Amino acid sequence: EWGKALLGKAPWLSSKVMTVPTAMLIGVVLGMLATRTNPTAAIKDFFKGAGDGYASIMGIIIAAGVFVAGIRACGLQQAGIEALQQASDAVKWAAGIGPFLLGMVSGSGDAAALAFNKAITPNATDFGMSIAQLGSIATLGAALGRTMSPLAGAAIVCAGLAGVNPVEIAKRNAPGMLIALVVIILMLG
Repeated sequence: EWGKALLGKAPWLSSKVMTVPTAMLIGVVLGMLATRTNPTAAIKDFFKGAGDGYASIMGIIIAAGVFVAGIRACGLQQAGIEALQQASDAVKWAAGIGPFLLGMVSGSGDAAALAFNKAITPNATDFGMSIAQLGSIATLGAALGRTMSPLAGAAIVCAGLAGVNPVEIAKRNAPGMLIALVVIILMLG
């Protein structure tokens, strides 16, 4: 609510909607004012951080694309599709558990969901499911796997703040994430 009031009093903002880039730039300016940091150094650090973040995200997306291309090239994609067509009841479980495990191992739910949804989800109708249904199970499964991963950035940051090993956070998250995975598969499948 206070954000709307602030935006209403800022005529130099032409929109009533705060976008992420706008918020980031306002945050940098306020940070520089609060800490009285050298503007040149602050701007260099801002763009270095933005570039590193962009490179990491693009790296994950490219890696997922290469992974899917490798699955296709070695015939694993087609074999998986044929196996799932023979056992259509197992599709919803494979759609949840596969991306869950990929997310847990890689620390990235986006890469796991992208890989599965690029390789398998377009064939959802062959399994008696809609693309939205199969894709939702895979996306949520991947997100839950990332949440349980000790390699996820959030787990590493939280572990650092708490002074514990990220594996301890993963152990604590495991029961909830596994229960949520089963519930999602049963509800959406």
